[in-house]
Amino acid sequence: MSEFMRSIAVFGKDDVRMVDDVIKPEIKPYECLVKTRACGFCNGTDFHIIRGQMAIDVDAFPILLGHEGVGEIVEVGSKVKNYRVGQRFINPPFVRTTEKYGATWGQMSDYGVIQDWEVMDELDIPESERNGAQNIMRQIPDDFDCIDAGVMLSLNECFSAAKNFTVEGKDVLVYGAGPMGLGTMKYMRILGAKSITCIDSVDERLELAKTLSGVDRTINFAKEDKDEILGDELFDRVIDIVGLTSILMEGSQRLRPYGIVGSMGVLKNTDAVVDVTKLKNNTLLQMLNFPYGQYDITSENVELMRKGVINPKDFYTHVRKPEQIDEVLQLVTTKEALKVVIDFD
Repeated sequence: MSEFMRSIAVFGKDDVRMVDDVIKPEIKPYECLVKTRACGFCNGTDFHIIRGQMAIDVDAFPILLGHEGVGEIVEVGSKVKNYRVGQRFINPPFVRTTEKYGATWGQMSDYGVIQDWEVMDELDIPESERNGAQNIMRQIPDDFDCIDAGVMLSLNECFSAAKNFTVEGKDVLVYGAGPMGLGTMKYMRILGAKSITCIDSVDERLELAKTLSGVDRTINFAKEDKDEILGDELFDRVIDIVGLTSILMEGSQRLRPYGIVGSMGVLKNTDAVVDVTKLKNNTLLQMLNFPYGQYDITSENVELMRKGVINPKDFYTHVRKPEQIDEVLQLVTTKEALKVVIDFD
């Protein structure tokens, strides 16, 4: 008799529910069962999936949500040699156990599976049996707080973006002070940005941009005339963390020669075309809608957290259970929550 587990599923546009009819995976001798401890709710990608607005292909509805999972090994197969109970990971792979639900990532589920690939090689298990999603899994310390780790992937993405935009000694203008904006600006400051200006419309988040991320100047575009404030000022980097092509066009006009306008916010499928003829001449467009190098800096980021340079708790405001998914959506939609971590324990 199959056992079942909880998952968060999207049945159609804006129709999100916790379900308990997803079959719990049964591990093979060379596999480990991973209990999901937490999963961050992504204000960008998860909502784009919920609203049917993803600019890349994802599975059709109904689809299981979640790509910011944190899991701990609770059972190892009889042949496993390289993993043990108690090890913790971000992005532990989800395994589809039913055709009822799609699962592009599916980490908002109670369980996942890790395979011991070295043992699979020894047993001559075909390459086709490997779960390729395991390539993005990264180990974190066994004592790392799992709720804090629910923002680990987001912070990795912010850290890698700050590195990829090469901000040391540069004047930077950032559109967006949501969780990704605040995180990216924090890492930009750590990496030696010369100055950081932030534009947003929420006073509380702009205050965090100053007190948490250390930006030099904030502009509330809902209350202030940003064009009047900025005048003819030019920047080396202009970064869109909102996800609008109009910001890319506007931002490029504020670049110095050879400057970079960076596209970091996740673009909607209805707004995913950039007319490059309208970008400022002699400037560069750098696409980071989907991060680059975010997994490989996990250890470096953990070390920053160990030293207290980065505090994960600064980047989420609410923790909720899977059964409270309706409240999660409300908190994020109204911007009452900076970020929500879903506690699966």
